[in-house]
Amino acid sequence: MRGVKQQFEFLIPFKLNGAKSRLSSILSPDKRRLLALAMLQDVIDVVTRHSYATILSSPDLDIVDVGRDVEIFESDLGLNDAINDFLQVHSKRRWPTDILIVMADLALLTEKDVIGILDCRGDVVLCPGRGGGTNMILIRDQRFRTCYRGLSFPKHLAFAKKLGLKVSIFESFRAGCDIDEPEDLAEVMLHKQQGQTFDLLQKWGFVLADDGRAGCVRKLDAVALKK
Repeated sequence: MRGVKQQFEFLIPFKLNGAKSRLSSILSPDKRRLLALAMLQDVIDVVTRHSYATILSSPDLDIVDVGRDVEIFESDLGLNDAINDFLQVHSKRRWPTDILIVMADLALLTEKDVIGILDCRGDVVLCPGRGGGTNMILIRDQRFRTCYRGLSFPKHLAFAKKLGLKVSIFESFRAGCDIDEPEDLAEVMLHKQQGQTFDLLQKWGFVLADDGRAGCVRKLDAVALKK
């Protein structure tokens, strides 16, 4: 795919060490790493139908663990600084492609979501996540930089407007649903039902609770999951 002229490429920030710490009440560190990798693989499988992908990660990530044909951009910086460092390097290369940033924990992401945001007009297209985050950003203007600290969505919106850029908002339940908390796993069991993440949760014995409470997942073997 590198031999074909592309209009955009995907940048997927990914953290392996200490991954998914908010799931520590139900999953061991090893299982959280496996879950993070499974979600990353699901995201890669969706986005690489359209273009190549670069994984932005600290040097601890091995391409063998990823199990997909991607490039890895290593950085010891924090999330926001690492992304902006990548954008700066890309800009120095005369911005050969536009960039679509996709968070690695969007286990529900579908091809329809990718097509949807790419079809939006604007110098910058923002896809909000739950709680004020930003789960995807399509960057068509090389002056834009990310603001992934705190409530990032309003900060991204304000920064783009400050630059005088045209901004569009892409709303999507699936793209807006990042998997962080134990109750988020219910969304995978309800709405995914295929792929690496779903298969892994099934293997570990996760099932939807049968008491009618929304967002609740029942563990079949809580002791085993913590090991």
